Amino acid sequence: KLVMISNTIIHTNREIIIVTSSTTKAKLWRDTIAHELSEGEKNFLSIHGKSLQDFTDSYLLVKSLQKQLNEALQIDFKTVKPVSENYLDNLEIYSANISDNIDQLKDWVSWLNAKDLAIKGGLSSVVLAYESGKIDSMHVMNAYKKGLYRSCAEYIIQREPALSLFNGKLFEDKIRRFREMSNYFEKLTKEELYAKLAAKIPDFTKEASQSSEIGLLQRTIRNNGRAMPIRKLFDSIPNLLPRIAPCMLMSPISVAQYFDAAGPKFDLVVFDEASQMPTCEAVGAIARANNMIIVGDPKQMPPTSFFSSSNIDEDNIEKEDLESILDDCLALSMPSKHLLWHYRSKHESLIAFSNSKYYENKLLTFPSPDDIATKVNYIPVAGYYDRGKTRQNAFEAKAVIEEIKRRLSDPILSKKSIGVVTFSSVQQTLIQNMFDELLRTHPQLETIAIDNPEPIFIKNLENVQGDERDVILFSVGYGPDKEGKVSLNFGPLNREGGWRRLNVAVSRARYEMKVYSTLRADQIDVTRSASEGVASVKAFLEYAEKGRSTLGVKKTGAEFIESGFEKLIAEEIRKHGYEVHTNIGCSGYRIDIGIVNKEKPSEYILGILCDGNNYSAAKTAKDREITQHEVLKLLGWTLHKIWSTDWWENAERIMEEALVAIRNAELNKDKFVEKPQPEVIKESDNIPLAFNNSDQIEVVTVKEDTSVKTEYMVCNLEIVMSTTSDDFLQYGNFQKIKDQIKSVVETEAPIMKNLLVRRVLTAWGIAKLGIRINAQFELLLSEVDLNKTDVDGNIVYWSETLNPEDYSGFRVYTLMN
Repeated sequence: KLVMISNTIIHTNREIIIVTSSTTKAKLWRDTIAHELSEGEKNFLSIHGKSLQDFTDSYLLVKSLQKQLNEALQIDFKTVKPVSENYLDNLEIYSANISDNIDQLKDWVSWLNAKDLAIKGGLSSVVLAYESGKIDSMHVMNAYKKGLYRSCAEYIIQREPALSLFNGKLFEDKIRRFREMSNYFEKLTKEELYAKLAAKIPDFTKEASQSSEIGLLQRTIRNNGRAMPIRKLFDSIPNLLPRIAPCMLMSPISVAQYFDAAGPKFDLVVFDEASQMPTCEAVGAIARANNMIIVGDPKQMPPTSFFSSSNIDEDNIEKEDLESILDDCLALSMPSKHLLWHYRSKHESLIAFSNSKYYENKLLTFPSPDDIATKVNYIPVAGYYDRGKTRQNAFEAKAVIEEIKRRLSDPILSKKSIGVVTFSSVQQTLIQNMFDELLRTHPQLETIAIDNPEPIFIKNLENVQGDERDVILFSVGYGPDKEGKVSLNFGPLNREGGWRRLNVAVSRARYEMKVYSTLRADQIDVTRSASEGVASVKAFLEYAEKGRSTLGVKKTGAEFIESGFEKLIAEEIRKHGYEVHTNIGCSGYRIDIGIVNKEKPSEYILGILCDGNNYSAAKTAKDREITQHEVLKLLGWTLHKIWSTDWWENAERIMEEALVAIRNAELNKDKFVEKPQPEVIKESDNIPLAFNNSDQIEVVTVKEDTSVKTEYMVCNLEIVMSTTSDDFLQYGNFQKIKDQIKSVVETEAPIMKNLLVRRVLTAWGIAKLGIRINAQFELLLSEVDLNKTDVDGNIVYWSETLNPEDYSGFRVYTLMN
């Protein structure tokens, strides 16, 4: 009993210290109690007993009420921050607050029910964060989603070994090996196809009996085809012909002329540019094949109908042909495949107008590193259109010729091929005449123009389809006349479907387009004409003048779905002082992140690709990892890859790698800049130049140094007496061509590939390197064992007597040569 009393006294003393919060006050309280109890316990209880009992009952009642409130309202008063140091004052304040807010009781009960359901649903962490004030009401749902998504992500990553064990570096190495295997497989497939076709070529020596098809063919060749029309020859060698010519390139008229419809059929006939092929002309070729592929664009040029009859049989209108074989096939709902990837234009601005205006932004184009600035430039020309007399615009023609002269006179610009497109044939004739005069008065420019692998063309809307050049110079021609009046007669563009001609014309450029015009978009009043072609001209001029802002935004697919991952990375990079753009491009394909060049704000210095929406939109692994990557590289992008799984594991490390990639791109930004090569002319040559000061040709005079000078020896190949360029493709001439290649290299090495090709083709009287000639030359070149090096992207061939590593001399091209 004594121990119990002692423990009670100790506990009471502790409670007194807690209540008074001071040992001094506790001692004073003990002294006061001791004084009151000095006259005995009974005397103390007789005086204060009722008060003590009332206090005890009140305290127990308050405790009971607190418990009931705690159970009813689920309020733990121990966790409520006290307002006053006095316990009773706090009770009074709590009670007053509850009484004053009794009208919110229903809301509180609703919250309690929601809280109970949330806790039962496993959301206790969200409830606790909300109740503690760490998140407010506006962000509760986002906090919940973040937690849910994170839990789901962790669950999925843990369950999937491909994700849990993912390593970006190892995966990129796998991609590299995939590219190598794919390229090897493509090469192997070509070689296999070549081998199969070559194996079918007969031995002309062993099989050449007089009665055989080979004998007949050889006799016909020896007598130059006398008394043997081509059609009769083809009919006579039905088994030999597909063996020696398994693929034939012919016009529909030639097919009907040279092949009997009752003869053996081709396995496949392919129609290219089918929008220009009338159905009646295509039927003959279709009848001579088992299968057909129709390739064309219904939004480009229809068949030319200048001289065709416009008579229509109204009684049998359902039997009338449509404009082209392509239109008829589409009308019959034949199985079709849309080719959506656009490769020609090396800058999106060159195809953006057509893509938006005619293709509903469905073409997949690729942004270039200089995508910030446009490559479609409007050049206003002061002048007028001679509407009443010549129907020409001499002012635009002169501006176009001056631009051609400037480009041919510049060592760098002259490397880009040039095409001129006009709205009318009379404007084409004027520019052609002025261009011929330019070359006549500046013969050195003619040499430069001829040396370009692609000659300069000057065409109009009607005949430019199928052509393309690096730079297109556009002459509108039409415009205000001498009195300032604007006629809305734009020739073929006013006809039905004239907009298709414009679509063809404005999509011919690879790198740049310049629009020369005396006409402004605001001078065209579309309310005066119902022609869609007139409206298209106005829209195109607006685009050339003002840029992409005139096209508007057409949402076509997943590319407009915002991705927080790319935005998060972009924000982190911006914190390090870089200007960052996201979702770069104006079609279905986008670069996720672009870092703007600080020194040249019109260009991107680095592109960052992520594995988000743009990555998953590609349908095949080859599209994602090979095609897109190669196209972007060709456009000049420096690329860095960020994988979301790596970011999830270690965001700081991935960000540091991205910053290193940016800094490396800044250091290497000038590595591939093309430097102008000055023309070197020996002082003693004294070659007269017909350039004036504005021609801007840099001429460097170099004094003769006999210690390193060597005279450049030109290999003058014997002219081959051939009738057509097809002779170059004949098997019997292959060895001769190889010998010519060896002779040129032996004489002129070191020699660049372009010059080597030109030397050989000149001997065969071939002026233009077409697709077939180029393919054959590449094949023969690969069969000749030559030492070659790559110098800034140019292939240089060396003779056996020269070592590229030790070569340091130079050669002088003399007047005699």
